[in-house]
Amino acid sequence: MIGQPLAVDLCRTWLKRQTTNPLLMYGPEGVGKKTLALVTAKALNCASASASEPCGTCLSCRKIIAGNHPDVRVIDFAWQAAERKEPLEKQQSLRIETIQAERHRLLQSAVEGQWKVSIIDDAHRLTADAANVLLKILEEPPARTAIFLLTPFRDRLFATILSRCQPVRFRSLTDNEMMTVLNRLKVPAAVQTSLAEIALGSPGRALHLSREEQIESIQQAEHLWQSLGQNSPSRVIHESGGRPRTQKPNRSEIELQIQNLLVPASRALRTGDTAAIASVRIIQSALTQLRQNVQPGLVYDNLVLQLAKAKS
Repeated sequence: MIGQPLAVDLCRTWLKRQTTNPLLMYGPEGVGKKTLALVTAKALNCASASASEPCGTCLSCRKIIAGNHPDVRVIDFAWQAAERKEPLEKQQSLRIETIQAERHRLLQSAVEGQWKVSIIDDAHRLTADAANVLLKILEEPPARTAIFLLTPFRDRLFATILSRCQPVRFRSLTDNEMMTVLNRLKVPAAVQTSLAEIALGSPGRALHLSREEQIESIQQAEHLWQSLGQNSPSRVIHESGGRPRTQKPNRSEIELQIQNLLVPASRALRTGDTAAIASVRIIQSALTQLRQNVQPGLVYDNLVLQLAKAKS
């Protein structure tokens, strides 16, 4: 894994101790938290003799890679939506029923592996009731059970959850590290430099943005950013048409649109534009409101108006 030596070393030490102490993997989105959690899960159940380096080829490793190992589960919105037979876009939080079912699974014997592993992605999305259920098993994890909590927002977790976990910090990658990752992922050389710049040290974000439709979305954000400094707030609102022009934009689409505005705003900061500090704060505040379940269209329209005023 590139760019996360401290996190890798902490996980290797954790594996050697064979402890059930839960791990909290936190840091920016798309920098390898889930990847390292799955590698650790493979190491716990690998048929190879090496305890810290999974072979990647045995039946257990292959099942974990494919996502169908009965003793290794990733709990996220996609899993919850599938279990509840609901649309993915309706998932706003990790509910108590989801965590109760996972707690029940962890209290049972392993089906075919040596360890039961639970990877809870976006752990900051846990409801208060769900967090209380999780806390019960974090306090006394069953034997040979590994629980990994993943989040980009450590400060949003309940203090009781934080106190039961060993923290594992992840960081954004440097430009050179980003280029190495993009080469390994076989991203076309023609777009590697621009992707490394706009991804802000996140390989996952770079890979997501490498799709043609995402590049178009970034270009739209760049155009909007430029117009903010040239036109009046009312004209910017009129020309942008408010929120993204889709038939019925969902929360994730608007969140991506707002995140894309961070790219030119952050670039302005790096070039010494101190006025961009206010714009970055406005964008970050909008993302916070969105994650607090404020109506997405309202958040986006208000953001455009505030940015237009800030840059006018």
